[in-house]
Amino acid sequence: MITYNTVKEIYSRNFGSMQLFKRNYFDKLLYTEGIMDFQNTLNAFWVIDNVISYMPKVINEFQESEDTFFVVEICFNQDKKGYMEVYHEGYIGNDYHEHITVIKQDMPFIDLPTTPDDEITTCKFYLVLSNYKPLQFTLMLPSEY
Repeated sequence: MITYNTVKEIYSRNFGSMQLFKRNYFDKLLYTEGIMDFQNTLNAFWVIDNVISYMPKVINEFQESEDTFFVVEICFNQDKKGYMEVYHEGYIGNDYHEHITVIKQDMPFIDLPTTPDDEITTCKFYLVLSNYKPLQFTLMLPSEY
């Protein structure tokens, strides 16, 4: 049975990656063995597809801000309702902000396991610029950064 402990195991058993993967239809996003483990173990292939759908906004934000590090976060409650968000930290004008939302999508159903005790479950990933030419980003687990 898949529980939130399965998610914790995925995060703890992946440290770095020897191989990168990509979807055949989109070469601007690579992902690590840890992300592959996450999607295969939890049958969560939709996570990468959602991130791919956000990439035009991420690329636009990168070109405007030159920030190269983004956080992808999935937050949901015990009823499996929540959102998926991409954000970064940086400057807006002369003011530093720890949380600048690039895109936030409400989701009526998230099929990932919830934590047993907390009201809100969070799964976090990092999205990092890995190549300027051709422009590519790599999606990874925090333990792989």
